[in-house]
Amino acid sequence: MTLCIRIRKNLMLFNFNSPTNIYFGQGYFEKTSEITKNIGSNPMIVCGRNSMRKNKFIEKISSNFKKAKKKFFIYENISPDAKSNEINDAITIVKKNKNDFIIGLGGGSAIDAAKAIAVGTTYSKVEDIIGKTINVSNEHLPIVAIPTTSGTGSEVSKGSIITDIKKNFKSGIRGNSLFPKIAIIDPIFSLTMPSELVAETGFDAFTHLFESYLAKKSNPITEKLSEEGISLIIKYLPQSLKKKDLLIKEKICYAALIGGINVANASTCLPHRLQQAMGSVKEVSHPHARGLACVYPSWLKEEYKFSAKKINLLKKKLNIQSAKYEFILNFMNKIKVNNRLKDYGIDNNHIEIFIKNISGNLENDPINKINNSLIKKIYQNSI
Repeated sequence: MTLCIRIRKNLMLFNFNSPTNIYFGQGYFEKTSEITKNIGSNPMIVCGRNSMRKNKFIEKISSNFKKAKKKFFIYENISPDAKSNEINDAITIVKKNKNDFIIGLGGGSAIDAAKAIAVGTTYSKVEDIIGKTINVSNEHLPIVAIPTTSGTGSEVSKGSIITDIKKNFKSGIRGNSLFPKIAIIDPIFSLTMPSELVAETGFDAFTHLFESYLAKKSNPITEKLSEEGISLIIKYLPQSLKKKDLLIKEKICYAALIGGINVANASTCLPHRLQQAMGSVKEVSHPHARGLACVYPSWLKEEYKFSAKKINLLKKKLNIQSAKYEFILNFMNKIKVNNRLKDYGIDNNHIEIFIKNISGNLENDPINKINNSLIKKIYQNSI
């Protein structure tokens, strides 16, 4: 008997990877030393210049390691957009102090910096790997991520966005070595965030969930996670702007976490490439999420031509009554991230510079044949 097998085009075929050991819940931050005891004994704690000390998080984590009688070094010199010179300075200190793992404490920039430091120790300078995917090495230091904002998802992703200050080039370092070994997500940090930052980081989480849902690399697992996360963000983020309720904050933290898991597996779409390129102009300064918000309406107009079926399916599953993609624009208005590029001093003269500095995978976006003409159109319509 001859067995004939018909190959179906719609058979599922995908990879899903989330190697980070996640500790989620109130109180875990106070146990950092205990949680990390098996990966090293002498960490460098990487953070920004102000808020971690202002809110006494530096004091708390220092006390935690002192009680355990462990050595540690605090490097609190990371800009809101992590810079290559800051990473190189930290790498020099790591080699001198013989730190054996890196803790990123703060928002996405601090965690991205920690990742770059951890893998950058095997290179002469971090500029050599910005914009590249690197190979795994046993010499890369373990990473622990402790996010204090709820949006970037960097605590469970394999990317690190760094600005090369010599080339004015902002791009990602990518590779499995950048996955944190441990992520500690304690919702208690959310209570110290000002409402504007809550809105910005919450919208960042939304973009991760929405873009990974549409992305060509999406799969049944990431799609289900996106559906859950988007539902939580749309419902609870507006509420979290009005009151400091830990149960509400917890839901936003969870949505941000699964958004990060999705970025690691399905990645993002064109808006993230557009926003990263904006970092190539020194005089232009804006938070990451605000830059995304600027280009979102114009991008959605183009995206809907190719993703209408999937967007409409999402609305049906979430019981959202809305024409086309209007629910997203309404959500942005509600949380007040409806800004334009001109609000940050960006005009038509900057667009060609942005286009030259586009990096990353454009093919993951469902829009067919993304070219400079389309990119220019989106930027122009966002001013």
